[in-house]
Amino acid sequence: MLTVFKDNSVLAELDIFVTQPEQQWMLVDSLITYTQNILKQQPGYIASAIHRSFDGLRVVNYVQWQTQADYDTYISNINIALATQITGFLAPDSHLYEIFMSEPADSKMQIKAGIGQFINFGIFKLKNPADQPKFLEATAEAIRQISGLPAMPTTHFHRSLDGARAINYGLWTSQEEYAKMNANPPMAEPLKQMRALANNEFQMSLYEVVHTEAK
Repeated sequence: MLTVFKDNSVLAELDIFVTQPEQQWMLVDSLITYTQNILKQQPGYIASAIHRSFDGLRVVNYVQWQTQADYDTYISNINIALATQITGFLAPDSHLYEIFMSEPADSKMQIKAGIGQFINFGIFKLKNPADQPKFLEATAEAIRQISGLPAMPTTHFHRSLDGARAINYGLWTSQEEYAKMNANPPMAEPLKQMRALANNEFQMSLYEVVHTEAK
């Protein structure tokens, strides 16, 4: 199991793979093998969760690390790198993140496989990493405006330490409720500001957790 909350001192590596429906489960299986045989053996590794989008077009690996130094040591070893160990798929978009804001502020997200969780990854690629602080100001307002939705019991917005990415990691009660919100978003104005500063890789599809691992 993996636990996500604002005051947790750990850092999160997010590996976002673009794939095709016919390859998605092969990629998932490769990531599970990689996690069990290599990733979880690395110093500083805490836990991880593999997600697959219901439309078959994405796989996201969420990995918790104790420190940035642990993560840097891991990615500097080309002999165990994702790119050299998992082949035949497009290389992932990988960055190290911290949680910028949670809603509710004291909420915790318990991530487990096989319990029917509906996960949203709101992926934003900053046009200029120097604009990340301004982007996060608009993000904070968007989260305030969407807070209290019964269909979204908890959400956690992550910012990459290099300024290049921002990702919302939220829990929804159903795909239908998520689609209903997107048809008439309550945070339309701050979302407009966010999209002026970043390219939003919007997906209507939500994700399920297919595997979790811990050291």
